[in-house]
Amino acid sequence: MKNKCAIFDFDSTLVSIETLDFLIAKTASEQKDEIEKITQAAMGGKMSFADSLRTRFAHIKLTKSDVENLKVEICNYITKGFVVGLDSLKNDFDFYIISGGFLEIIYPAADALGINRDNCFANNFVYDGERVIAFEEQNILAQNGGKPKIVAQILAKKSYEKIFMVGDGYTDLEVAKANSSVIFCGFGEHAAREAVIKEAQNFFYSVNDLISFLHSFCHPEAKPKDLVKQTGNSADEILRYAQDDKE
Repeated sequence: MKNKCAIFDFDSTLVSIETLDFLIAKTASEQKDEIEKITQAAMGGKMSFADSLRTRFAHIKLTKSDVENLKVEICNYITKGFVVGLDSLKNDFDFYIISGGFLEIIYPAADALGINRDNCFANNFVYDGERVIAFEEQNILAQNGGKPKIVAQILAKKSYEKIFMVGDGYTDLEVAKANSSVIFCGFGEHAAREAVIKEAQNFFYSVNDLISFLHSFCHPEAKPKDLVKQTGNSADEILRYAQDDKE
């Protein structure tokens, strides 16, 4: 039995886009900047996730066809390196996805990444005929503090010696804040959020560095690359590193 698990956020982590924002931008491009600001506020810990989801849905004009199109396209946005990286860890780790996104869109990418659909937890769209009219508000992941609750449910059914939470947002960091046994791995290849960097146990800007870190728990001779703790860089230095890397 595998004694380690890695739990991944989806948007801006396993894939390079924020999927709901991507969908809304396609149907309401004039509101793209406003929607992105709402998402950034929530992922940076400045706005509750539940409020951000409701606010974004107030702008939504989606159809079932819009969702179906992204389901077909989503694998094109998988972050380079994760398919091979997760495959290299599959004998030692169980994998999970916990996301504030939507299961319909996550499933095709999970299949490509080798993550069991039963290990995927996310929100659901509500349809009226061909129109997307809402999301299921009773879903735990549509509420504040949803990710730590899902992790608690997982760990109530199966115990692990090592538990890793990987993500770019403050809602991912909340998992480790709620459970001290969780090792948080901030991921900033697509979005480096200052509030997350400052509190992260570990922070990585590439899939390779993240996978190397996870491998180090399978093979002790490997050297984990922990930008915050191992190199002694301050959060401000790491933010500058990210900006330099982008330029």
